[in-house]
Amino acid sequence: MRPTVVRFVLLLLLGVFAWSGCGDPLSLLPPSFENRVDSTAVLYAASRSPVVKPSGWSIISRSAVRLDQVSSFDFLYDVTPGGEHIFVPFAALVKTGRTTGNSGFREELNIPFDSITIAPQTDYVSADTVRFRVGEVYYVRSSIDGSCSLGIPYYAKLQVLALDDSAMKVSFRILANINCGYRSLEPGLPTK
Repeated sequence: MRPTVVRFVLLLLLGVFAWSGCGDPLSLLPPSFENRVDSTAVLYAASRSPVVKPSGWSIISRSAVRLDQVSSFDFLYDVTPGGEHIFVPFAALVKTGRTTGNSGFREELNIPFDSITIAPQTDYVSADTVRFRVGEVYYVRSSIDGSCSLGIPYYAKLQVLALDDSAMKVSFRILANINCGYRSLEPGLPTK
């Protein structure tokens, strides 16, 4: 081989090794927030409780919200006139103008809450109410939030723990992953 070809190949190989040492340019940024289970989450029925009681849930803030103090939330809790307990995704109440990127629910019938490790990306109910009973487990997807530069939602898992019909409230536990691009639903810093 000629010396110029050998030098070119060596420089090319050095460039490839140097570039690969910088990491994958398509990989996610390191996670910033630890996933944690909130076992004390409570919401009050939107149509049957005083406005000062929180009826909505925001995944990105990992908290209950009062409907008179926010313009958006991911879902709310209510009780139908027939006494059914329901979660209502935001797009089931308000026309968002989007066919994708809305918050929603996906029931998980066969996996216990603690065994769920990663959220699926599709098949969430976002334009209809979700009827539920104590013990049921759901995947929950947030609406697309501007804080994630990838333009994708955050994910959570939720289990209904108790219903109190006299106080018109639902208690549940929820783990929300608020790291942009991650779908892991295990406690701690996510890896996927």
